[in-house]
Amino acid sequence: MATYEDYLRDNISWLERLGDKLSGSDERLDYAIQRLAEIQQSIGLIEVPDYLALLQAVSAKLDALMEYLKEVGITMPTSTQQIVFSQALTPLQGVRMEEMIPLDGMITSVSFTFPLGTNDLVDIAVGHSGKQFMPINGFIALTGASPVYPTNEKVAREETVWCVMNNTDGGWPHTVTATVVIEGD
Repeated sequence: MATYEDYLRDNISWLERLGDKLSGSDERLDYAIQRLAEIQQSIGLIEVPDYLALLQAVSAKLDALMEYLKEVGITMPTSTQQIVFSQALTPLQGVRMEEMIPLDGMITSVSFTFPLGTNDLVDIAVGHSGKQFMPINGFIALTGASPVYPTNEKVAREETVWCVMNNTDGGWPHTVTATVVIEGD
């Protein structure tokens, strides 16, 4: 009989292993139901059609649970979008870029890419509408780093998300990136 770990290794991709807090529940239930059915079949308690009825009953219970979670305000996003701000900045150049937010939801993270050689001379700030939220004030400037910062910024469709980038290096151009992840409906 396969162990639960063997089952996961054979049925779950590495990406699913990274997953969110609710992922894995369906895999655990599938595993448990399959093992239960195997045991019951081996001792002659059920036939295969009963296994399917059991699976349908559990599925109906899961659907009811998901509906309840939705009613109390816990929902899984139906869409995830990324807005990428990337700019090759000439020496002493600054830019402000804007994009429309494509859905109602939350900005769940902002990531930055500062290549080696930026030497903390290129700074970035991100906001939406009239509010700066990453960092809360000022700018972030790093070198050779690609940090990801979780956020919880509520946004609405057609609102503007913006990014300000400044290259304070007087001698060299630099290309930096800020990626805004939005989840929602």
